[in-house]
This record gives sequence, structure tokens and C-alpha cells, in this order.
Amino acid sequence: REEMVICLRDITNGKIFLEAERARLTRALATLYEQDGKIAEAADTLQEVHVETYGAISKREKVEFILEQMRLTLAKRDWTRAAIVSRKINRKAINEEGMQAEKVVFFTLLAEYHRHEKDAFELAKDYHAIYLTPSVQAVDEQWKSALQNTVLFLALAPHSMEQQDMLNRINIDTNLEKIEFCRATIKLLLKKEIITYPTQHQTELESLPAFSEGGTELTTHWHDQFHKRVIQHNIRVASTYYKRIH
Repeated sequence: REEMVICLRDITNGKIFLEAERARLTRALATLYEQDGKIAEAADTLQEVHVETYGAISKREKVEFILEQMRLTLAKRDWTRAAIVSRKINRKAINEEGMQAEKVVFFTLLAEYHRHEKDAFELAKDYHAIYLTPSVQAVDEQWKSALQNTVLFLALAPHSMEQQDMLNRINIDTNLEKIEFCRATIKLLLKKEIITYPTQHQTELESLPAFSEGGTELTTHWHDQFHKRVIQHNIRVASTYYKRIH
């Protein structure tokens, strides 16, 4: 079967009127490679097709194809290429009605990349984008998980105007009231008061699956970041009352 797909790809090569068929054959070949455990070959094969330039393929099929490119480059651990491929996704397109499943897949894959980069704020934005998806909002278990992860990584993110804006937006979300430890954590981070370490609900936040996803080394990193963020918060609070501490 693999030889047949390769033969058909060769026949369609260079023929603009068969670009859609060539893209589908390439995806089929990549699937065969992946089934044989050849992840690198599957990723490289799929990268040969610049589907975003094809006019004969629907918007949905383009998005699905690019998501497959993303998934395989992440599976190959080619982080640089994964970041490049992610930029091919049109954010307006995945926010359209009928593209909710693709949107969730995209931000889930993006979260995998940002987890590797140890970028807590980008992770918070990824999970918040998933949370805001109507199909996720319709299922209690899904929106609660996404919102909990959003709060977790906001707590781990460096202080910035953008982070503070996001904290304030989530603070007025009515769903926050349904998750007590998340509500209390957001209130704590917004208060101009000294925070004790560990925080009151830190154990609950650190028990979330997203906290330990990525291995022991990353889990240790996030735990250290928690302590660091509390210290930084307390320094900012102290600086509003004192110019110098002896």
C-alpha cells in the first residue's frame, strides 16, 4: 500500500490541478509512516506540502492538515518547526462557527509547545482560549478543567500589565465562583497584601494534572516558580509602603 501511495504522489507531482489530491496522498503516506513507528519520516513527509497556498482545498481541510503537521513535528520534538507551523493557522478561521473542535486541538497542541518552553503566561492564554470555546463551555468537566489550568498558569506567570489584565478579566467571570480554590487564588493575587508561602490553596493547584504534565523536572520548575512569584508579589507590596528596608 505504501508503494502505491508513493507512486500516485509521483504522478500528481507538479500538476496544479491535482494539488488537493497530492496533499491527501501525502497525508495518507504520513499516516502509514506513523503506523510503522517512523515519526520523523511522517513529519518530514507532511512538511513537504505547503497546503496554506492551495486554492483547491477548503478552509477546514487546510486547518486539519496544518494541525497534523503541528502534531507530528511536536511528536518528533522539533520545537522550532512546530512554532513555525503554528503560525500558519489563521486565528480568525478557527474562531469561526463550526471550527470549535479544530480550535481546541490547536490550543492543546500549542500548550504542549509552550510547556516545553516553560512559558506560564502563554500556557494560561492557551487554556483560556480552550475555556472560551462554546463546545467546552457546554460540558462542566471540560470548562472547569480549562479554567483551573488557566488560573494555575496565571499564578505561575511573571507579573506584567497583560497578566494583571487577564487576572482582572477572570475575576469577573461568574464561573469562577463555582471553583472555590481558583476564586480564592485570583483574589489573593489581586490584593495588595503580603502572601504567606505556601499559599492557602497551593496544594490544590499543584494537584492539577497540568501541573505535573511534562515530567519531574518540569514539575520541580513550576513548584520553584510558585515560591518565586510569591516573593516577587510580596516585594511589590512592600515597595508601595517602604522606600528602603534595613
